[in-house]
Amino acid sequence: FSCSNNTAKYEALIHGLHWDRKKGIKNLQVFGDSELIINQVRGQHATKNDLLRNYKNRVWDLIEDFKDFNIVSIPRKKNEATDSLTVVGATFDVVDNIRRGKTQPHMHVIVRPIVPDNNTRWQ
Repeated sequence: FSCSNNTAKYEALIHGLHWDRKKGIKNLQVFGDSELIINQVRGQHATKNDLLRNYKNRVWDLIEDFKDFNIVSIPRKKNEATDSLTVVGATFDVVDNIRRGKTQPHMHVIVRPIVPDNNTRWQ
């Protein structure tokens, strides 16, 4: 599916929220380095892109399950490892890497988006 850096960050946030909810966490503070995503989730930025609006709405649905939720901006320098994973997630070509034998047997790859509208390049 089509995956920009912003899409990858929303995907990561949503996966994290699902995990936290499954673990029964009720008070959550999230740290991120994307001012755009953080401000959209806080409702401080208009979300003009339809796809990102769908992601934001999914986040809003999930945070209703938490008693206390806060999302905080941190400098990208302090979030380099996570940012590197986001870039890899946004640019990793699953089919090509399988053909070349580059995937590891223990790797878990999700090839479908969380938001159903993001399905322009299903494989």
